[in-house]
Amino acid sequence: MGKRKKKKATATWAPRGFGKKSLGVELQRVQAYGAKENWRAAYEVLQVLTEQYPQEKQVWEYLADVSYELQDLQTYQKASEKILEFAPNDANALYRLGSLYVNNVHPLLALQTMERALAAEPDHQFAPQAQEVVNNLKPHLPDLLEDMGLDDLEVAILHERGQAYLSQGDYAAAREVALEVIQRHPKFVSAHNNLALANWAEGRVEDAIATSQSVLSDHPDNVHALSNLIRFLVISGDGEAAQVYGERLKNTQAEAWDSWTKRVEGLSYLADDPGIVEVLDRAEADGVDSSPAGALFFHLTAVALARTSDEPRALKQWKTALKRSPGMTLAKENLSDFRRSVGQRHGAWPLSWEQWLLPNTASDVFNTIQGAVGSSQPAKTVAVMEQLLGRHPDLLTMLPRIMERGGPLGQQFGLMIAQHFRTPELLEIIKDFALGQNGTDSMRNQAAIIAAEAGLIPKDKVTLWIQGEWREIMLLAYEIYPEPSSDHAKPVEKLLAQATKNLYQHDKAAAIEAEALLQQALEVEPEAPDLLNNLAMAYILQDRQAEADALVDDLVERFPDYLFARCAKARNHLDDGNIDAAEALLTPMLSRDRFHTSEFDTFADVYVRLLVEKNQVDGARIWLQMWQQTGADSVALAYWTDKLLSR
Repeated sequence: MGKRKKKKATATWAPRGFGKKSLGVELQRVQAYGAKENWRAAYEVLQVLTEQYPQEKQVWEYLADVSYELQDLQTYQKASEKILEFAPNDANALYRLGSLYVNNVHPLLALQTMERALAAEPDHQFAPQAQEVVNNLKPHLPDLLEDMGLDDLEVAILHERGQAYLSQGDYAAAREVALEVIQRHPKFVSAHNNLALANWAEGRVEDAIATSQSVLSDHPDNVHALSNLIRFLVISGDGEAAQVYGERLKNTQAEAWDSWTKRVEGLSYLADDPGIVEVLDRAEADGVDSSPAGALFFHLTAVALARTSDEPRALKQWKTALKRSPGMTLAKENLSDFRRSVGQRHGAWPLSWEQWLLPNTASDVFNTIQGAVGSSQPAKTVAVMEQLLGRHPDLLTMLPRIMERGGPLGQQFGLMIAQHFRTPELLEIIKDFALGQNGTDSMRNQAAIIAAEAGLIPKDKVTLWIQGEWREIMLLAYEIYPEPSSDHAKPVEKLLAQATKNLYQHDKAAAIEAEALLQQALEVEPEAPDLLNNLAMAYILQDRQAEADALVDDLVERFPDYLFARCAKARNHLDDGNIDAAEALLTPMLSRDRFHTSEFDTFADVYVRLLVEKNQVDGARIWLQMWQQTGADSVALAYWTDKLLSR
């Protein structure tokens, strides 16, 4: 009952009629993104439309579809609530919303909504499931109210709605609800905790801290207030005071709703990984798997386990998090990062980069970066970023933690501003990042180059964490950046992906299939050099070397900057013993400042071979050491490592 029946994209995104011209244009964009299954882009457009056209039911219907595809159950719930406002007795909307309340652990709202659904249409296909929910929840209603410390069902439902607003990011509504509940029940602690969170999110930092401190003055072991106050103090720059509350949070035996999640959340802001693991052990002994603990608990404990080298247990926790919330972006991205080779990992991160900043700072940073993207005036962009740093000194205060535990975007942001603002404080942060274990090997290499240029570390001999161990190396002089996103049309991308999979089999029959797929792709994009390069590989696997060579020659002539073709032709020259011709093709590539990872892997393979064939083995070893800094996990790197470094 919790899932909606899948629809084909053509049915889901059929035109539904438009209102104003601007709304129609934007919804057409949403349709186009939906047809390509680019749900994230569609979501971003719809978020703007919900602000501009909140009374357009159609906008909320699209948002419900998109958030469902993204498995973003909070937004799906919000959109479903809005849809119900347009038709309060719509049975389908009531059953759907009731199911979402169950999934998002809002039992009182679920009970109320399921009873409305059954009254509206008792013979609905989902009526039996709804009746089961009612039968399960209703006998426990007195216990639920007792656990909340309330005897007023109406206020309890209102409080739960406030919690839903917090989860959805509707902080103004959450604050209003919290104030109303407090007015009716002044000593209801949970409402005060919700008020603190709403105040914080809206930038009322001092009010948030004061509210949490007020709760703790009367209830010194309140788990939610302790966790919230730790967060507020850490991000406000008073980590020392936060540590005191952290010890209280770890040691308190007080009970609370979803207390295990709040405990590990507070300790995550303190970066207390051993403390989180200790709490996890206690939680598992207490049966946390059958508790109300949500996906966040399992994600945060997975991060702590990964950072304390308990990788099998971390993997299990991330899988559980995604089982409970399939659309949880943080868990999905961490799990994807965790499965990369050790040199390409960013280091497990509990929170996104903006969650380490004061709310107003995070908003200003985001808006400034958005405005700077694609600017044709670099000097103006630098000036704007400098003003940003001047407005928010807390940004530099929290930057070390952001680069440690804010994920790839936080690390990229730190490196980006370090390229432009080499102040002593910032350079010290970058040096520490370079000499640490967070970020990919190539990111730490980039940071080390910045630090070396500032004279903070030596360039010719420095010890860095490379491929999961400490190594003394010479710094890589190039910037290595992640693979660019595909700019192919969706059908071409699918054909290329299948063709590439066939080519990796190194089998003649599979190569013939790959050729057919690539020819289909080339009918759509005949001038795509990567398609042509892969076609040359298909020819080689079919023993059609002359055709492959002719195609590579044509590629080099028509696309002289296309690295893969130049490397392929250079490799052919080396096979023929023509070292000078190979060197002539490769040497211009040395002047490049940047390579993406597969480019550098391909280039380094051929260039190391060139140096070996020129009897420049020491130079080849230096290049091999630089290659290892990229964190590449390739057969070629393993081959040259064994050949050159095992001697």
